[in-house]
Amino acid sequence: MRQDQKLAIIADDFTGAGDSGVHFSRFGKKVKLLLQFPSPQDARLQEGNISINSETRFLAPDEAAATVANVIGICRSQGYERFYKKVDSTMRGNPGAEIEAALKATGKAAALICTAMPETGRTCRNGMIYLSGVPLHETDIGKDPFHPLATSNIANMLGQQSHFATAGLRIVDIDAGEEALVSTIKAHIHAGSRLIIADAMTQYHLAALARAGLLTDCLPVGAGGFARALAASLAASLAASLAATESRSTELRRVALEGPLLAIVGSLAKPSLRQADAAETLGDYQSIMLQPDGEPEDVAGLCRAQSEAVCGGFGDILLRMDNSCVAERISKEEGARIAALVGQAALELCQTHHCKTVFCTGGETAISVASALGITAIDLVDELLPGVVLGACQSDKVDVQWFISKAGGFGDDAVLLDIQAQTCIPIRKAQ
Repeated sequence: MRQDQKLAIIADDFTGAGDSGVHFSRFGKKVKLLLQFPSPQDARLQEGNISINSETRFLAPDEAAATVANVIGICRSQGYERFYKKVDSTMRGNPGAEIEAALKATGKAAALICTAMPETGRTCRNGMIYLSGVPLHETDIGKDPFHPLATSNIANMLGQQSHFATAGLRIVDIDAGEEALVSTIKAHIHAGSRLIIADAMTQYHLAALARAGLLTDCLPVGAGGFARALAASLAASLAASLAATESRSTELRRVALEGPLLAIVGSLAKPSLRQADAAETLGDYQSIMLQPDGEPEDVAGLCRAQSEAVCGGFGDILLRMDNSCVAERISKEEGARIAALVGQAALELCQTHHCKTVFCTGGETAISVASALGITAIDLVDELLPGVVLGACQSDKVDVQWFISKAGGFGDDAVLLDIQAQTCIPIRKAQ
């Protein structure tokens, strides 16, 4: 495998494009996150490695598949030879349709799929997804109002959108050693399996899968954990890369972030709501509450009035949604409307308070905010905490220099306190 092959990461939402692409940046491949998928004439396709937000999570399966095929076709026409298909670690969106489309578009024999992220408690065992030992569909995330789940079985979830034959790789297969694992993968391919679903309980399992995947005709598919392992395996020295992975997972990040900070919690996931509560109670944030039933033309004035009342034009701001009047399950259209309101509010606050750093939790929130702020691309820099991604950006509309994103469904309650502390001193060690 040549190390100079251009890499394209295809994700179905903003945070996924960030938390997968950032690992390749950390291991020496500079990656630019593109907020919208490019045209063949897009000059950024000539710059090198890219992570693309295809914005397909909330599309119908056939539309999502067509979009993914189109994006990969454009990338291949511009010389991209290596691909990573990012899927949500909890299988939200259209994973079956998108993986099938990606396989057809890349011409790979099979997809090697692993959604595990052991550092955040997300593991795969016997073809099932577990969150801190609990089957996915029994957790709060499994009851997400946009993507409620009836099963934790990956093959069953993929089978809702794809008719490709599946096969499993169990922990015993991975522990058998690299040569045996590669032989098992090739045997599955020879038997006609196109979707090879792998278990993983630890970083070691992910690293073994990444190495084996590079020795077979497979399209790597997974979440941030598999991306991290693949990035390490693609580095010049595998031994040095794995050592760097272990050391960097616990070191302090010392990027100096300039305030004021605008922290935005648009996700309705319970972990995000707990994080907002902790920031409001324990942090030095001035909290602004956005009403989800507000009218677009009223948002700017309401934000301006609230910010003047609570912060006097100074300090870090926490923008959150008043979820007391949000239904337990809302339509995709309603979710998009609310996200647009959040983006409009963020623009008003950034312009009024000259915010230099923006933090967003929730993929739909992040893309809406970035678009409203006039940000079209982000240079991925580092992972501040597991799944918390830092990028550098520019905009003609606002003074924002740093954009931080996190998916809504995980992270400890102190994450917003850690991010706020980073504007002054290094944050605490990643766990």
